[in-house]
Amino acid sequence: MSASKPAIRWPTLTRWPGRQGGKSSGIVAGKIVKGLRFSLRPVSLELDRVLLIVVLALLGIGLLMVQSAQSRVVNSPHDFLVHFFFNISGLHVLLAVVLMLVLWRMDYRRLLGRNLWASPATILMVVSTLCLALVLTHFGATINGARRWLMIRVGSHHIGFEPSELAKWVLIVFIAAYAAHQSHQIRSFWRGFVPLIGVVGLTAALILKEDFGTAALMVGIAGMMMLMAGCRWWHLAILIPPALAVGYFAVWHVPYRRERFLIFLHPHMDPQGAGYNPIQSLLSFSSGGFWGKGLGNGVQKMGYLPEDSTDFIFSLIAEELGFMGCLLVISLYVTLVMVGWRIVHQADNMFTKLVAFGTTATIGLQAAMNVAVVTVTVPTKGIALPMISAGGTGWILTAGAVGLLMNVDRANRAVRQVSSGGRAASIPTEKTDGKIGIRGAA
Repeated sequence: MSASKPAIRWPTLTRWPGRQGGKSSGIVAGKIVKGLRFSLRPVSLELDRVLLIVVLALLGIGLLMVQSAQSRVVNSPHDFLVHFFFNISGLHVLLAVVLMLVLWRMDYRRLLGRNLWASPATILMVVSTLCLALVLTHFGATINGARRWLMIRVGSHHIGFEPSELAKWVLIVFIAAYAAHQSHQIRSFWRGFVPLIGVVGLTAALILKEDFGTAALMVGIAGMMMLMAGCRWWHLAILIPPALAVGYFAVWHVPYRRERFLIFLHPHMDPQGAGYNPIQSLLSFSSGGFWGKGLGNGVQKMGYLPEDSTDFIFSLIAEELGFMGCLLVISLYVTLVMVGWRIVHQADNMFTKLVAFGTTATIGLQAAMNVAVVTVTVPTKGIALPMISAGGTGWILTAGAVGLLMNVDRANRAVRQVSSGGRAASIPTEKTDGKIGIRGAA
Protein backbone atom coordinates (compact mmCIF):
# COMPACT_ATOMS: atom_id res chain seq x y z
CA MET A 1 0.00 0.00 0.00
CA SER A 2 1.46 3.30 -1.09
CA ALA A 3 2.09 5.91 1.58
CA SER A 4 1.07 8.75 -0.72
CA LYS A 5 -2.23 7.23 -1.76
CA PRO A 6 -3.73 4.73 0.69
CA ALA A 7 -5.78 2.33 -1.35
CA ILE A 8 -6.51 -1.34 -1.69
CA ARG A 9 -5.27 -2.47 -5.10
CA TRP A 10 -5.63 -5.65 -7.06
CA PRO A 11 -3.27 -6.77 -9.91
CA THR A 12 -2.82 -3.99 -12.41
CA LEU A 13 -3.70 -5.80 -15.63
CA THR A 14 -4.94 -9.24 -16.63
CA ARG A 15 -5.41 -10.13 -20.30
CA TRP A 16 -7.52 -13.02 -21.56
CA PRO A 17 -6.59 -14.21 -24.13
CA GLY A 18 -3.83 -12.10 -25.76
CA ARG A 19 -1.21 -12.30 -28.49
CA GLN A 20 2.49 -11.86 -27.83
CA GLY A 21 5.03 -12.59 -30.55
CA GLY A 22 2.55 -14.58 -32.62
CA LYS A 23 1.74 -16.90 -29.70
CA SER A 24 -1.30 -16.70 -27.51
CA SER A 25 -0.79 -15.84 -23.86
CA GLY A 26 -3.09 -15.73 -20.91
CA ILE A 27 -5.85 -18.09 -19.86
CA VAL A 28 -7.32 -19.96 -22.80
CA ALA A 29 -10.70 -21.68 -22.66
CA GLY A 30 -12.28 -23.07 -25.81
CA LYS A 31 -11.88 -21.58 -29.28
CA ILE A 32 -10.00 -18.27 -29.41
CA VAL A 33 -11.37 -15.65 -31.74
CA LYS A 34 -8.53 -13.84 -33.49
CA GLY A 35 -8.02 -10.33 -32.18
CA LEU A 36 -10.43 -10.77 -29.27
CA ARG A 37 -8.97 -9.47 -26.01
CA PHE A 38 -10.42 -9.07 -22.53
CA SER A 39 -8.78 -7.09 -19.80
CA LEU A 40 -9.55 -6.31 -16.18
CA ARG A 41 -8.69 -2.74 -15.34
CA PRO A 42 -7.15 -1.81 -11.97
CA VAL A 43 -9.61 -1.66 -9.08
CA SER A 44 -8.78 0.93 -6.43
CA LEU A 45 -10.74 1.61 -3.25
CA GLU A 46 -10.01 4.61 -1.07
CA LEU A 47 -10.33 4.09 2.67
CA ASP A 48 -13.66 5.91 2.97
CA ARG A 49 -15.18 3.67 0.30
CA VAL A 50 -13.93 0.58 2.14
CA LEU A 51 -15.74 1.88 5.22
CA LEU A 52 -18.87 2.42 3.15
CA ILE A 53 -18.83 -1.21 2.03
CA VAL A 54 -18.21 -2.45 5.58
CA VAL A 55 -21.05 -0.38 7.07
CA LEU A 56 -23.52 -1.44 4.39
CA ALA A 57 -22.55 -5.08 5.00
CA LEU A 58 -22.99 -4.77 8.77
CA LEU A 59 -26.34 -2.99 8.44
CA GLY A 60 -27.48 -5.61 5.93
CA ILE A 61 -26.52 -8.45 8.28
CA GLY A 62 -28.21 -6.61 11.13
CA LEU A 63 -31.45 -6.15 9.20
CA LEU A 64 -31.40 -9.79 8.12
CA MET A 65 -30.72 -11.22 11.58
CA VAL A 66 -33.18 -8.93 13.38
CA GLN A 67 -35.90 -10.05 10.97
CA SER A 68 -34.92 -13.67 11.61
CA ALA A 69 -34.94 -13.17 15.39
CA GLN A 70 -38.35 -11.51 15.32
CA SER A 71 -39.93 -14.04 12.96
CA ARG A 72 -40.27 -16.89 15.48
CA VAL A 73 -43.49 -18.84 14.80
CA VAL A 74 -45.82 -16.65 12.74
CA ASN A 75 -47.64 -16.88 9.44
CA SER A 76 -45.46 -15.49 6.66
CA PRO A 77 -47.16 -12.66 4.75
CA HIS A 78 -47.77 -13.11 1.03
CA ASP A 79 -45.73 -9.98 0.22
CA PHE A 80 -42.70 -11.24 2.14
CA LEU A 81 -40.08 -9.08 0.38
CA VAL A 82 -42.12 -5.91 0.82
CA HIS A 83 -42.63 -6.70 4.49
CA PHE A 84 -38.91 -7.47 4.91
CA PHE A 85 -37.74 -4.03 3.78
CA PHE A 86 -40.70 -1.77 4.59
CA ASN A 87 -40.91 -2.05 8.36
CA ILE A 88 -39.47 -0.20 11.33
CA SER A 89 -36.06 -1.92 11.06
CA GLY A 90 -35.86 -1.14 7.34
CA LEU A 91 -36.67 2.50 8.12
CA HIS A 92 -33.87 2.59 10.70
CA VAL A 93 -31.38 1.23 8.16
CA LEU A 94 -32.50 3.82 5.61
CA LEU A 95 -32.07 6.67 8.10
CA ALA A 96 -28.67 5.29 9.14
CA VAL A 97 -27.43 5.24 5.53
CA VAL A 98 -28.78 8.74 4.86
CA LEU A 99 -27.07 10.21 7.95
CA MET A 100 -23.82 8.44 7.07
CA LEU A 101 -23.86 9.88 3.54
CA VAL A 102 -24.67 13.38 4.82
CA LEU A 103 -21.83 13.37 7.38
CA TRP A 104 -19.51 11.88 4.76
CA ARG A 105 -20.02 14.88 2.47
CA MET A 106 -20.48 17.76 4.91
CA ASP A 107 -17.63 20.01 6.06
CA TYR A 108 -16.63 18.43 9.38
CA ARG A 109 -14.87 21.69 10.42
CA ARG A 110 -18.30 23.08 11.31
CA LEU A 111 -18.26 20.87 14.41
CA LEU A 112 -15.07 22.57 15.60
CA GLY A 113 -16.24 26.17 15.49
CA ARG A 114 -14.17 29.32 16.00
CA ASN A 115 -14.09 29.06 19.80
CA LEU A 116 -14.92 26.36 22.33
CA TRP A 117 -17.98 27.86 24.00
CA ALA A 118 -19.78 28.68 20.74
CA SER A 119 -18.68 25.42 19.13
CA PRO A 120 -21.42 23.08 17.80
CA ALA A 121 -19.60 20.31 19.69
CA THR A 122 -20.18 22.16 22.98
CA ILE A 123 -23.82 22.86 22.12
CA LEU A 124 -24.39 19.19 21.30
CA MET A 125 -22.70 18.23 24.58
CA VAL A 126 -25.09 20.44 26.53
CA VAL A 127 -28.10 19.04 24.66
CA SER A 128 -27.06 15.43 25.22
CA THR A 129 -26.46 16.08 28.94
CA LEU A 130 -29.94 17.61 29.29
CA CYS A 131 -31.43 14.58 27.53
CA LEU A 132 -29.62 12.27 29.95
CA ALA A 133 -31.01 14.26 32.87
CA LEU A 134 -34.54 14.08 31.44
CA VAL A 135 -34.34 10.27 31.46
CA LEU A 136 -34.27 10.44 35.27
CA THR A 137 -37.54 12.41 35.33
CA HIS A 138 -41.07 11.34 34.38
CA PHE A 139 -40.11 11.82 30.71
CA GLY A 140 -37.93 8.70 30.91
CA ALA A 141 -39.29 5.27 29.97
CA THR A 142 -38.43 1.88 31.46
CA ILE A 143 -38.03 -0.93 28.93
CA ASN A 144 -36.92 -4.45 29.91
CA GLY A 145 -36.26 -3.28 33.44
CA ALA A 146 -33.86 -0.46 32.46
CA ARG A 147 -34.66 3.26 32.43
CA ARG A 148 -32.62 4.45 29.44
CA TRP A 149 -35.12 5.90 26.95
CA LEU A 150 -36.95 9.12 26.29
CA MET A 151 -40.39 8.60 24.78
CA ILE A 152 -41.55 11.31 22.39
CA ARG A 153 -45.24 11.32 21.53
CA VAL A 154 -46.05 11.97 17.88
CA GLY A 155 -49.79 11.83 17.35
CA SER A 156 -50.95 8.41 18.50
CA HIS A 157 -47.45 6.94 18.30
CA HIS A 158 -44.47 7.01 20.64
CA ILE A 159 -40.90 7.32 19.37
CA GLY A 160 -38.21 5.96 21.64
CA PHE A 161 -34.81 7.64 21.82
CA GLU A 162 -31.76 6.51 23.83
CA PRO A 163 -29.79 9.60 24.97
CA SER A 164 -26.78 7.54 26.09
CA GLU A 165 -26.10 6.64 22.43
CA LEU A 166 -26.07 10.33 21.49
CA ALA A 167 -23.89 11.24 24.48
CA LYS A 168 -21.38 8.51 23.61
CA TRP A 169 -20.62 9.99 20.18
CA VAL A 170 -21.00 13.66 21.15
CA LEU A 171 -18.46 13.22 23.95
CA ILE A 172 -15.86 12.07 21.39
CA VAL A 173 -16.36 15.17 19.25
CA PHE A 174 -16.39 17.44 22.32
CA ILE A 175 -13.08 16.08 23.65
CA ALA A 176 -11.53 16.53 20.19
CA ALA A 177 -12.80 20.12 19.96
CA TYR A 178 -11.67 20.85 23.53
CA ALA A 179 -8.17 19.56 22.75
CA ALA A 180 -7.98 21.71 19.60
CA HIS A 181 -9.18 24.92 21.27
CA GLN A 182 -7.44 24.43 24.64
CA SER A 183 -4.20 22.85 23.48
CA HIS A 184 -2.18 25.56 25.27
CA GLN A 185 -3.88 24.67 28.60
CA ILE A 186 -4.50 20.94 28.23
CA ARG A 187 -1.47 20.06 30.40
CA SER A 188 -2.61 22.37 33.20
CA PHE A 189 -4.41 20.52 35.99
CA TRP A 190 -6.92 23.21 37.00
CA ARG A 191 -7.40 25.09 33.71
CA GLY A 192 -7.24 22.16 31.28
CA PHE A 193 -7.70 18.78 32.94
CA VAL A 194 -10.32 19.49 35.64
CA PRO A 195 -12.95 21.13 33.35
CA LEU A 196 -12.64 18.30 30.83
CA ILE A 197 -12.79 15.49 33.39
CA GLY A 198 -15.75 17.24 34.97
CA VAL A 199 -17.72 16.96 31.72
CA VAL A 200 -16.70 13.32 31.28
CA GLY A 201 -17.56 12.49 34.90
CA LEU A 202 -20.97 14.17 34.77
CA THR A 203 -21.89 12.35 31.56
CA ALA A 204 -20.75 8.99 32.91
CA ALA A 205 -22.56 9.53 36.22
CA LEU A 206 -25.89 10.19 34.46
CA ILE A 207 -25.49 6.94 32.50
CA LEU A 208 -23.97 4.77 35.24
CA LYS A 209 -27.16 4.15 37.22
CA GLU A 210 -28.86 2.16 34.45
CA ASP A 211 -26.06 1.29 32.01
CA PHE A 212 -22.75 0.37 33.63
CA GLY A 213 -21.27 -1.08 30.42
CA THR A 214 -21.76 2.04 28.31
CA ALA A 215 -20.49 4.29 31.11
CA ALA A 216 -17.34 2.18 31.52
CA LEU A 217 -16.76 2.19 27.76
CA MET A 218 -17.12 5.97 27.54
CA VAL A 219 -14.75 6.60 30.46
CA GLY A 220 -12.13 4.28 28.95
CA ILE A 221 -12.30 5.90 25.51
CA ALA A 222 -12.26 9.40 27.06
CA GLY A 223 -9.15 8.53 29.09
CA MET A 224 -7.27 7.33 26.01
CA MET A 225 -8.30 10.41 24.02
CA MET A 226 -7.16 12.72 26.82
CA LEU A 227 -3.74 11.08 26.87
CA MET A 228 -3.50 11.52 23.09
CA ALA A 229 -4.56 15.15 23.46
CA GLY A 230 -1.60 15.85 25.75
CA CYS A 231 -2.97 15.49 29.29
CA ARG A 232 -0.34 14.45 31.80
CA TRP A 233 -0.54 10.75 32.63
CA TRP A 234 -0.37 11.35 36.37
CA HIS A 235 -3.47 13.58 36.19
CA LEU A 236 -5.40 10.54 35.01
CA ALA A 237 -3.53 8.18 37.34
CA ILE A 238 -4.77 9.97 40.45
CA LEU A 239 -8.34 9.25 39.32
CA ILE A 240 -7.83 5.48 39.09
CA PRO A 241 -8.48 4.74 42.81
CA PRO A 242 -11.74 6.79 42.87
CA ALA A 243 -12.84 5.17 39.59
CA LEU A 244 -12.20 1.69 40.99
CA ALA A 245 -14.15 2.58 44.12
CA VAL A 246 -17.10 3.82 42.05
CA GLY A 247 -16.96 0.65 39.96
CA TYR A 248 -16.92 -1.52 43.08
CA PHE A 249 -19.99 0.16 44.58
CA ALA A 250 -21.78 0.23 41.20
CA VAL A 251 -21.34 -3.55 40.82
CA TRP A 252 -21.21 -5.01 44.33
CA HIS A 253 -23.94 -2.88 45.88
CA VAL A 254 -26.46 -3.38 43.06
CA PRO A 255 -28.02 -6.83 43.60
CA TYR A 256 -28.54 -7.89 39.99
CA ARG A 257 -25.02 -6.80 38.96
CA ARG A 258 -23.46 -8.62 41.89
CA GLU A 259 -25.47 -11.72 41.01
CA ARG A 260 -24.31 -11.55 37.38
CA PHE A 261 -20.71 -11.30 38.45
CA LEU A 262 -20.91 -14.24 40.86
CA ILE A 263 -22.88 -16.47 38.51
CA PHE A 264 -20.38 -15.76 35.72
CA LEU A 265 -17.85 -17.87 37.60
CA HIS A 266 -20.31 -20.79 37.98
CA PRO A 267 -23.32 -20.34 35.64
CA HIS A 268 -24.67 -23.86 36.31
CA MET A 269 -25.24 -23.04 39.97
CA ASP A 270 -28.45 -21.22 38.94
CA PRO A 271 -29.41 -22.55 35.48
CA GLN A 272 -32.97 -21.23 35.66
CA GLY A 273 -32.05 -17.86 37.14
CA ALA A 274 -28.98 -15.64 36.68
CA GLY A 275 -27.13 -18.38 34.79
CA TYR A 276 -29.90 -18.88 32.25
CA ASN A 277 -28.73 -16.35 29.64
CA PRO A 278 -25.07 -17.47 29.60
CA ILE A 279 -26.03 -21.15 29.33
CA GLN A 280 -28.49 -20.56 26.47
CA SER A 281 -25.94 -18.41 24.67
CA LEU A 282 -23.34 -21.17 24.84
CA LEU A 283 -25.94 -23.68 23.61
CA SER A 284 -26.46 -21.48 20.54
CA PHE A 285 -22.77 -21.64 19.72
CA SER A 286 -22.53 -25.38 20.28
CA SER A 287 -25.61 -26.19 18.19
CA GLY A 288 -24.59 -23.94 15.29
CA GLY A 289 -21.43 -25.83 14.46
CA PHE A 290 -19.32 -24.82 11.46
CA TRP A 291 -22.01 -23.93 8.89
CA GLY A 292 -24.99 -23.30 11.19
CA LYS A 293 -28.55 -24.56 11.01
CA GLY A 294 -29.46 -22.19 8.21
CA LEU A 295 -30.93 -18.72 8.15
CA GLY A 296 -34.28 -18.71 9.94
CA ASN A 297 -33.88 -22.23 11.32
CA GLY A 298 -32.63 -21.27 14.77
CA VAL A 299 -34.35 -22.81 17.78
CA GLN A 300 -33.05 -20.57 20.57
CA LYS A 301 -35.07 -17.60 19.30
CA MET A 302 -38.30 -19.51 20.01
CA GLY A 303 -38.33 -18.11 23.54
CA TYR A 304 -35.25 -19.84 24.94
CA LEU A 305 -32.68 -17.06 24.50
CA PRO A 306 -33.78 -13.66 25.88
CA GLU A 307 -32.77 -10.49 24.02
CA ASP A 308 -32.04 -12.52 20.89
CA SER A 309 -32.42 -9.48 18.62
CA THR A 310 -30.41 -7.07 20.77
CA ASP A 311 -27.70 -8.01 23.28
CA PHE A 312 -27.45 -11.69 22.25
CA ILE A 313 -27.89 -11.39 18.50
CA PHE A 314 -24.35 -12.71 17.95
CA SER A 315 -25.49 -15.98 19.56
CA LEU A 316 -28.27 -16.18 16.97
CA ILE A 317 -25.72 -15.60 14.21
CA ALA A 318 -23.63 -18.46 15.63
CA GLU A 319 -26.64 -20.80 15.67
CA GLU A 320 -28.05 -20.00 12.22
CA LEU A 321 -24.90 -19.09 10.26
CA GLY A 322 -22.36 -21.06 12.28
CA PHE A 323 -18.66 -20.43 12.66
CA MET A 324 -18.39 -19.00 9.14
CA GLY A 325 -21.09 -16.40 9.85
CA CYS A 326 -19.33 -15.37 13.06
CA LEU A 327 -16.02 -15.18 11.20
CA LEU A 328 -17.59 -12.93 8.56
CA VAL A 329 -18.97 -10.52 11.17
CA ILE A 330 -15.71 -10.38 13.12
CA SER A 331 -13.76 -9.86 9.89
CA LEU A 332 -15.93 -6.84 9.06
CA TYR A 333 -15.21 -5.29 12.46
CA VAL A 334 -11.49 -6.03 12.16
CA THR A 335 -11.48 -4.39 8.72
CA LEU A 336 -13.26 -1.33 10.10
CA VAL A 337 -10.75 -1.01 12.95
CA MET A 338 -7.73 -1.46 10.66
CA VAL A 339 -9.01 1.13 8.18
CA GLY A 340 -9.89 3.49 11.03
CA TRP A 341 -6.40 3.14 12.52
CA ARG A 342 -4.91 3.92 9.12
CA ILE A 343 -7.00 7.10 8.97
CA VAL A 344 -5.84 8.07 12.47
CA HIS A 345 -2.23 7.54 11.42
CA GLN A 346 -2.66 9.82 8.39
CA ALA A 347 -4.40 12.69 10.23
CA ASP A 348 -2.12 15.72 10.57
CA ASN A 349 -4.01 17.72 13.20
CA MET A 350 -5.30 17.05 16.69
CA PHE A 351 -9.03 17.45 16.02
CA THR A 352 -9.26 14.98 13.13
CA LYS A 353 -6.87 12.53 14.82
CA LEU A 354 -8.94 12.42 18.00
CA VAL A 355 -12.28 12.15 16.19
CA ALA A 356 -10.98 9.28 14.07
CA PHE A 357 -9.41 7.49 17.03
CA GLY A 358 -12.46 7.89 19.28
CA THR A 359 -14.85 6.61 16.62
CA THR A 360 -12.67 3.63 15.71
CA ALA A 361 -11.91 2.64 19.30
CA THR A 362 -15.55 2.92 20.40
CA ILE A 363 -16.88 0.66 17.66
CA GLY A 364 -14.03 -1.84 18.04
CA LEU A 365 -14.21 -2.07 21.83
CA GLN A 366 -18.01 -2.20 21.89
CA ALA A 367 -18.02 -5.07 19.40
CA ALA A 368 -15.34 -6.88 21.41
CA MET A 369 -17.32 -6.40 24.63
CA ASN A 370 -20.50 -7.80 23.09
CA VAL A 371 -18.70 -10.86 21.69
CA ALA A 372 -17.01 -11.40 25.06
CA VAL A 373 -20.39 -11.27 26.84
CA VAL A 374 -22.19 -13.75 24.56
CA THR A 375 -19.26 -16.17 24.69
CA VAL A 376 -19.31 -15.89 28.52
CA THR A 377 -15.76 -14.54 28.58
CA VAL A 378 -16.89 -11.67 30.82
CA PRO A 379 -19.97 -11.22 33.04
CA THR A 380 -23.25 -10.42 31.30
CA LYS A 381 -23.67 -6.74 30.38
CA GLY A 382 -26.34 -5.08 28.32
CA ILE A 383 -24.20 -3.76 25.47
CA ALA A 384 -25.20 -3.92 21.81
CA LEU A 385 -23.30 -5.24 18.81
CA PRO A 386 -22.70 -2.08 16.70
CA MET A 387 -24.91 -1.78 13.60
CA ILE A 388 -26.24 -5.34 14.04
CA SER A 389 -28.18 -5.45 17.32
CA ALA A 390 -31.71 -4.10 16.97
CA GLY A 391 -32.08 -0.47 17.96
CA GLY A 392 -32.83 2.52 15.78
CA THR A 393 -30.82 5.02 17.84
CA GLY A 394 -27.74 2.80 17.81
CA TRP A 395 -27.90 2.01 14.10
CA ILE A 396 -28.45 5.61 13.03
CA LEU A 397 -25.88 7.31 15.27
CA THR A 398 -23.17 4.66 14.82
CA ALA A 399 -23.50 4.84 11.04
CA GLY A 400 -23.35 8.62 11.32
CA ALA A 401 -20.15 8.36 13.36
CA VAL A 402 -18.59 6.18 10.66
CA GLY A 403 -19.70 8.79 8.11
CA LEU A 404 -17.71 11.36 10.07
CA LEU A 405 -14.73 9.00 10.01
CA MET A 406 -15.10 8.74 6.23
CA ASN A 407 -15.17 12.54 6.10
CA VAL A 408 -11.86 12.63 7.96
CA ASP A 409 -10.32 10.41 5.29
CA ARG A 410 -11.50 12.84 2.61
CA ALA A 411 -9.81 15.65 4.56
CA ASN A 412 -6.62 13.61 4.82
CA ARG A 413 -6.57 13.20 1.04
CA ALA A 414 -7.09 16.94 0.63
CA VAL A 415 -4.03 17.63 2.80
CA ARG A 416 -1.95 15.20 0.76
CA GLN A 417 -3.04 16.96 -2.42
CA VAL A 418 -1.84 20.25 -0.93
CA SER A 419 1.51 18.77 0.04
CA SER A 420 1.93 17.34 -3.47
CA GLY A 421 1.27 20.70 -5.11
CA GLY A 422 -2.48 20.48 -5.68
CA ARG A 423 -5.27 22.58 -4.20
CA ALA A 424 -7.64 21.57 -1.44
CA ALA A 425 -9.92 23.10 1.13
CA SER A 426 -8.23 24.42 4.25
CA ILE A 427 -7.95 21.95 7.11
CA PRO A 428 -7.96 23.00 10.79
CA THR A 429 -4.99 22.12 12.97
CA GLU A 430 -4.36 22.35 16.69
CA LYS A 431 -4.47 25.71 18.41
CA THR A 432 -1.30 27.79 18.27
CA ASP A 433 -0.67 31.30 19.63
CA GLY A 434 -4.25 31.56 20.84
CA LYS A 435 -5.78 30.86 17.43
CA ILE A 436 -6.89 27.79 15.56
CA GLY A 437 -4.34 27.11 12.87
CA ILE A 438 -5.59 26.56 9.30
CA ARG A 439 -3.62 24.48 6.88
CA GLY A 440 -4.37 24.44 3.17
CA ALA A 441 -3.54 25.84 -0.21
CA ALA A 442 -2.87 29.53 -0.45
